[in-house]
Amino acid sequence: MPYFQPNQEAFNFLKHMILVGGNVDNPWGKDDFLHYVTHLDKQGKSDDWMFDSFAFWHFKSPKGGYLYSDVNIGTTKNGEGNFYAVPAPNPGNLADWEAIIDWYFMPDVFADALNQAINAGIETLGSPKHKRNLIITIPYPGPLQSKFGTIDGAPLNFSVQGQNLQHATEARLVACKWFINRVIERFSQQNYEHLHLLGFYWTFETIHRSWDIDDHWLLKELYQYIEQQGKKFFWIPFYSSYNIHQLDNYQDYYFHSAFLQPNYMFYKDFTGVKDAAKAAEERNAGVEMEFYTANNESMAEKAERLKRFDCYLEGGILHKYMKESAIAWFDGGKALYRIYHGSDEKEREYYDKIYQFVNGSYTLS
Repeated sequence: MPYFQPNQEAFNFLKHMILVGGNVDNPWGKDDFLHYVTHLDKQGKSDDWMFDSFAFWHFKSPKGGYLYSDVNIGTTKNGEGNFYAVPAPNPGNLADWEAIIDWYFMPDVFADALNQAINAGIETLGSPKHKRNLIITIPYPGPLQSKFGTIDGAPLNFSVQGQNLQHATEARLVACKWFINRVIERFSQQNYEHLHLLGFYWTFETIHRSWDIDDHWLLKELYQYIEQQGKKFFWIPFYSSYNIHQLDNYQDYYFHSAFLQPNYMFYKDFTGVKDAAKAAEERNAGVEMEFYTANNESMAEKAERLKRFDCYLEGGILHKYMKESAIAWFDGGKALYRIYHGSDEKEREYYDKIYQFVNGSYTLS
């Protein structure tokens, strides 16, 4: 079975999808996006198109509620040492979910800023063949949320407090459907000239079921609902035997497209990207490229960060995913902007290396 193929018409020709996130006090503007929509030369001029798809996601809403599934209460990051994940303690409610939608569709930031950046690229490069894709993250309906809010006259409780698991899961589904409908409605109202709403992204990096939560049932229902709306559903799981098993037939039940994280950037004991690339290729999944800047990372591999990322780039050639697979990209939020404007010349080179990888011209050194 091949990798998840790039340039499929059914996915509006998606090839390279960048995760657009960060802190809620640091929105993305036109200039931020311009460094991703196009490749900038050293004089700051756009000389080619770059990323074609943009997935918006945030840990928290502007009102403070968590939109992500869990938090780490340990003392280390990335699963090493004292790493301990627990459900998000302040899961977002209806007001939080509304707030993130409002934020994404405000003037001059996020979707509007992305549309402006594309328009700026067109002024220099001419129109691209296809509209750029927008993917919006569905907030995770946290199991600690017992007072989400009222939709269609019904108060929603995501927890098993005072009800059984099926009722809790059905409430989570109602909220997710509301979010999907609201995003589609808001997007259609804006009439962005250069954007196509391709679908939705699920951020929890595994598919979980326990006594008090059932993501399996929820995702199966969401998959069908999103398909009925003419949209696509995306997932980027971390590398583990359980997640690889979930990828075996993921397109039959859960997601239209998935990208497997190699996680070589983050774990001491990982020896490269080969195993993850092979697992993805065997399951019609894509590969995620994972890049971090030097800012504020506490991972043990920080000193060899660029060397490890070289392995991802080289793997694209050795394992053929640079040209044969659609690719998702994680850079921690505005990393390419920072390295482009940074003083570290060696790190600055990676802006151009990533561009070369995106356009398929990267070569082994």
